Amino acid sequence: MLISDNINREYGTDLDWKRTAVTNWSLTEHSLCDVCSARGVEEIRQALDVARARGLSIIAHGAGHSYTDAALNGGGLLIDLTTMRRILAWDPERGIMRVEPGVTVGEVARVALRDRWWLAVTPSTAVATVGGCVAMNVNGKNSWTHGSFGEHVLSLTVLLAGGQLLTVSPTQNSELFRAVVGSAGLLGFITSITLQLKRVPSDRVEVTVRPGRSLRELFQLFEDEQAADYLEAWVDGFAAGGQLGRGIVTASRYSQRVVATAAFPTFHLSERSMHSLTHWAGTLGRPFVEGGVRGANSVIYRGSRWPGRNRPRQISLMRSTYYAPALFTGYRALLPGGSETFQAFVPAAEAEALFAEILRRSQEHKYDPLWCIIKRHRRDPFLLGYQVDGFSLEVNYRLPVRVHGLRQLLRELMEQVIAAGGRFYLAKDALLTPVLYRRSVGEAAVAAFLDLKQRYDPERLLQSNLYRRVFQPSPQQPGEHDAKR
Repeated sequence: MLISDNINREYGTDLDWKRTAVTNWSLTEHSLCDVCSARGVEEIRQALDVARARGLSIIAHGAGHSYTDAALNGGGLLIDLTTMRRILAWDPERGIMRVEPGVTVGEVARVALRDRWWLAVTPSTAVATVGGCVAMNVNGKNSWTHGSFGEHVLSLTVLLAGGQLLTVSPTQNSELFRAVVGSAGLLGFITSITLQLKRVPSDRVEVTVRPGRSLRELFQLFEDEQAADYLEAWVDGFAAGGQLGRGIVTASRYSQRVVATAAFPTFHLSERSMHSLTHWAGTLGRPFVEGGVRGANSVIYRGSRWPGRNRPRQISLMRSTYYAPALFTGYRALLPGGSETFQAFVPAAEAEALFAEILRRSQEHKYDPLWCIIKRHRRDPFLLGYQVDGFSLEVNYRLPVRVHGLRQLLRELMEQVIAAGGRFYLAKDALLTPVLYRRSVGEAAVAAFLDLKQRYDPERLLQSNLYRRVFQPSPQQPGEHDAKR
């Protein structure tokens, strides 16, 4: 490990290093490493020089909302790119914005919505960085019509491991572009992103909530609501028997009302008070998680069936898209041991039966899912693409609860997903092995990725825990202190 106090003196740099344990978003893994904040390209180059001289690996880190080990690097270095957060250019006539990687999707949305533009695809948290969204190629509630985040990137500037700065796009260095998007930062450091946003008629959406009494009814509701701008289903993971997979489909359509504001909804409480309140509520709720969620699910579902509940209601586009930041504080307080997430992307013809199998087997083994989400998708065009023409089911389990048995069950389910032509999302998967990953995305895709890795990073400086787990497992580096629950 590096001795942080001596780095700058030894290498003639002025980087701000600190040694810390970095945790993934789901609280299931942490890695002790040295972290520096980069304010620009030259500081990233300096950090690369330090890594090379010390024989250590290095990886970029953004807002830290990957559920797994994508941005952890035990025994190595992390570069925090959240300090590179300038909006470099904004063209409100064409909806084109160029940003540094640390700019958040919420910051993009606030600026763009004033001019009636919006991110074509966005995750459900406003604090995710744009660089992170490209690196993991995130999806959203409209992925069956708009694809993945990377499909709306016009160009990227990438700093390669050797220090060269390269522009990549669908037409310029296109092979590398298709590989960098969704590569988890393993081919280079993204230093700027040019995005094509989409024109929206309003800052508000009309939301319709429709209950489905079973998984089959939920899939029928997806068919009925294909004209919606956004679709997502919440599933009651505790419902069994004839009600297995019951839930609620939420369909949102842009309102024609003129744009009024780009602000998040305001509350009477301050942001600090909201965080304190959710932390307090989460802490008090720990002993009652399973029973409380089971009861809440029943209330939510039955409430959705009240007369008049499915009439459209208008809410702000911001509020319909992004969870309030304070909710994450409550989540961490409620589940201090973390959560295991299993998300399967399955072709449409196989989705209903396979999702029913996942829910049924989870219940049979007493691993009741705390919350489950279904989305619709289309195939994405990137080298390590994970979306298929079909649906995804995200299932979340509380930890620690017989964790080894749970993971054994999930690996058995992964075999079924792969046999059905399904895939997995590197930002939310903690269980993939090199064999399972190659079977899922294909030997050819992994081989092409590793060939590009050899071409652009022959020293293999850019590594993470995910790289060693999924692509090329290797012995831990000297001084590595990883901890997995």
